[in-house]
Amino acid sequence: MDEERAEARRLRDAMDAVRTSMHDTANELSDRVNKAADLNEQVRNHPIAALVLAGVAGLVIGRQLAGLVGLGGLAAIGARAALRPTPAPANVRPIADRVVGNIGSALAGSVLPPVIGALRKAIDASNAAKATAERRGGRFSA
Repeated sequence: MDEERAEARRLRDAMDAVRTSMHDTANELSDRVNKAADLNEQVRNHPIAALVLAGVAGLVIGRQLAGLVGLGGLAAIGARAALRPTPAPANVRPIADRVVGNIGSALAGSVLPPVIGALRKAIDASNAAKATAERRGGRFSA
């Protein structure tokens, strides 16, 4: 009887351990998925790729807006006509300004802080190396 209770207890403990392990694994997977889907995190980790992607997106959006407004047939008109400045319709300017402002804000908020942080680290490392060299009486060259 005691052996059966001990076996039941051991099985219960094993089931609890498996349940806890599954819960931890599910939480870890959820965290990984959330981190992978977090746009700000991706831009912080890959600022150059984000900048290139934003530039390409800007070109695509610009071409689409030009097509919507009726400026998409520039190739048929010819290069000379394409280079001639034409005023944009009044209803497009606010939309374009808003799009450019939003992209600029997103880039400034997402790309610039990691770049500035990396520059600060490099400057701090250079200053630390210079101070160490001066303490040792040696010369420092950047």
